Amino acid sequence: MFLLPKGNPLFENLAVGTLKLPEVMSKLSTGNFTGYASFVFQESTIILVFEAGKVVSALHEEANGNRETGFEALSALSHLMVGTSGGVLNVYKLSKDLTMCIHALLQGEILYKAQELKLIDIKGLLERIGSEKMSGCLRVYTDERSAIIFYKDGAPLGFFHDGSQDIETSSTESQKIAGLPGAKIDLFSTQGSEHLKGLNLLEVVNIQNIWETAVAQQQSEIDRINAAREERERKNIAGKLAELEEQVKAIVVESVGRVGRGIVDKELNDQGGNSCLLDETNVVKFLAGVERSAKLLISATSLKVMMEQLSRTITAAKSEH
Repeated sequence: MFLLPKGNPLFENLAVGTLKLPEVMSKLSTGNFTGYASFVFQESTIILVFEAGKVVSALHEEANGNRETGFEALSALSHLMVGTSGGVLNVYKLSKDLTMCIHALLQGEILYKAQELKLIDIKGLLERIGSEKMSGCLRVYTDERSAIIFYKDGAPLGFFHDGSQDIETSSTESQKIAGLPGAKIDLFSTQGSEHLKGLNLLEVVNIQNIWETAVAQQQSEIDRINAAREERERKNIAGKLAELEEQVKAIVVESVGRVGRGIVDKELNDQGGNSCLLDETNVVKFLAGVERSAKLLISATSLKVMMEQLSRTITAAKSEH
């Protein structure tokens, strides 16, 4: 994403996680705001350009260079705000002329793109900008440095480079960057401030619907994740209960013989299944039932040993759960 002049900061580093997009848009649009709002996330940045409260540009750029504009950019912003814990909002007020130039930089007509400066008649290009009374911006850059010259009706409004915070009147840095080996230029133009008056994304895009859709989709995803987790936990518990049931049966069979499996099955069934083995109240009833049936078949001493072993095994399983 291009570095942009900050102008007059209204908000900086405001946590996005506490905000709702419809409310943000309402405040900026009803306040006759002119400038831009920058939503910065870990892997992407979204710029909304406002002119007198109207949204004239919306650009979403990802770290890999992929770009979306208009409805797609606003939709992406809603999903990022709803689904991302990080992210900050910066809002900068600019003059109408500079706002027009930012619009050109983000979504204007591309007249030159990544053209090597040494292959261009730069003097002739500047004369063309003046004679055709172009409005927009000329970006001069290398891999390490960047500068932007903003124009209105063919005349330079000011200069901005990667080491500055705001528009400057001196072209010194721009000239230095233009003189660096491998310097390139981009030239973007727009139709002027009158053109912006006819643009307003808020008139063709329902922000509330976009936001509610993003919220609903995020909630659906949360529900899906929770359901999947609960299903994994259910299967995990079911597996542990089946294993515990077999351990209990093995203990009883060892003490009373093969009939022990039937005793355990009956008592588990009476208590609603093997889930009773992890329930404080029902496990007491289960053990009491097993003890009643087993004492008719084995000695009191063997019964005591069996019941103690059952109690230890079930207690150990509950502590793991």
